[in-house]
Amino acid sequence: MSEKQIDLLDWLAANPPRAPEVVPSAGEDAMEDPGVTPVLLTRADPSCNMHRFYSLELATSLFGECGVVRHRGRVGASGRSRTDWFEKPCEAEAAFSILLRAKHRRGYAP
Repeated sequence: MSEKQIDLLDWLAANPPRAPEVVPSAGEDAMEDPGVTPVLLTRADPSCNMHRFYSLELATSLFGECGVVRHRGRVGASGRSRTDWFEKPCEAEAAFSILLRAKHRRGYAP
């Protein structure tokens, strides 16, 4: 053991926590404001006992990948989710808009 032992409480008192620094993102591939808001769509047809939901949103991983998160199921149930990851934000935004158009064609509405 060393002669000079640091007490953890003394060390914490001497070094108060600081606010985290905001690091500006570099490059045009960063997903700062994708311009796409999360969307919740529903489709109902009482004659078929159908009442479904479908949600889409963009996400960013810890490694900088951009993804499209899809969540679907019957209204009132937890449903299922799936995330598709892309290298660039523009690819994720394109996939988002393609999925959104496809769901609108199937009869889903906000």
